[in-house]
Amino acid sequence: MTSQDKKLQDTKLKDRVAIVFGGTSGLGEATAKAYAAEGAKVVVTGLSEDDGKRIVKAIEDSNQQATFVKADVTDKDQIQAVVDHALKTYGQIDILYNGAGIHDAYNNAVELEEDLYDKLMAINVKAPYLASKAVIPHFIKQGRGAIINVGSQATQMAGPGGSAYVTSKHAVLGFTKQLAFDFGSQGVKVNILSPGFIETPMTEGIEDERLNRIPAQRAGKPEEIAALAVFLASDDSNYMHGANVFMDGGWVLGR
Repeated sequence: MTSQDKKLQDTKLKDRVAIVFGGTSGLGEATAKAYAAEGAKVVVTGLSEDDGKRIVKAIEDSNQQATFVKADVTDKDQIQAVVDHALKTYGQIDILYNGAGIHDAYNNAVELEEDLYDKLMAINVKAPYLASKAVIPHFIKQGRGAIINVGSQATQMAGPGGSAYVTSKHAVLGFTKQLAFDFGSQGVKVNILSPGFIETPMTEGIEDERLNRIPAQRAGKPEEIAALAVFLASDDSNYMHGANVFMDGGWVLGR
């Protein structure tokens, strides 16, 4: 056995296939790379072809496997095309990471424009539903599968976003719990990963005064969140169903 074979044998996601929606930047990019590093074959999805191809090349340059499919997560036909591509290319799907999301610039219900509300709900809430609906039958058929939805502190409290964002993350938490309740007995593991203030393009330009109120006294790194995403996708978390797992430097403790 070569050292490369031994390294692959020790990985947590060997022989698994992962779809990473929202995989072309930020947390999704870090997660796609972490899944690949742990032995998974990864289907990276997003709207940026340049970023998608860049990430796939980085994964392949590390002797791991990945492909990119451009997809709008609000379009069920494009989501189905991603699922079909994964099955055609790799023959199975084992992990679904629902990481696409947008913010609402902290607008309250009076300030918020209806078109932004609708767009945010379509990306943050409806997209995880569409992706889960497309993938769960395959999980049930093979008797195993993991779904990781991405939340935030806004799954628990007001303040981390505006009216639409906080509503959307509360909705995703409820959806996660219901999926776990409905399908856990059929081998489908569903949990929600709730990051705190993380250094990503989504948080650029946002004041960092809040860091003084975080016990860790710093922003998190995408790679730290990705490590938790690996745990939730792996067999190490098989007794976790419907859990809301915070990685926020302790931010929620004082709220």
